[in-house]
Amino acid sequence: MSATSFLHTQHAAQQPVDDSVFDTAALVFTIEPTFNAPLHAVWTALDDDRAWSWLPFPRLGVKYDSPARGVGVVRDMGSVFHPLRFLWVERERFWRYEPLRRITFGVVSGNWMQYLAVRQYAEDMVFTDLGDNRTKVAWTVAVTPRGILRIGTWFPAAWRLAYHIGGTGPLMRRRVAQVARDSAPAPESITGNGHTAARPSAERTKGGAK
Repeated sequence: MSATSFLHTQHAAQQPVDDSVFDTAALVFTIEPTFNAPLHAVWTALDDDRAWSWLPFPRLGVKYDSPARGVGVVRDMGSVFHPLRFLWVERERFWRYEPLRRITFGVVSGNWMQYLAVRQYAEDMVFTDLGDNRTKVAWTVAVTPRGILRIGTWFPAAWRLAYHIGGTGPLMRRRVAQVARDSAPAPESITGNGHTAARPSAERTKGGAK
């Protein structure tokens, strides 16, 4: 096997990737951030093709195998874009997908970096509309690091802090706010005869009438 081939090879998970991960993983923790944004904006930010691209790592993001969403869908997550795809790419499979309510997925395979660092990994996210354009996400993570990295499970508070700052911190909140703005109803303007007329959206203005 060539070095290039080795760097891109996906190693299959050696343990089941289902709800049992949350019982068998070395560390399971939950954070419950609240966003000052409507439910659909938070959901979209975590579910669309730009998910996680806001993190400060080069060429980071997700790539879905197909445009479809639902149970059984698989996506790549990590440094999925060339030329850094050889660094870290994990394959994640969804076994729960309830739009605007809940998703659960776990790593079914990973390249060399993922394989050397992590034995098990899964996430469960439950979305709750709190009203008044506020949304809570109960985000549970189950992880079993490999080898010496397993010492990290002795510090669950550090994991929670890292996910609060990196996973749901300012950069993600900026993306959620952008989604909320882009999907907001078009404002209305008053016409000369006193009636209201919806202003054209930014896309229609840029692209002309459709």
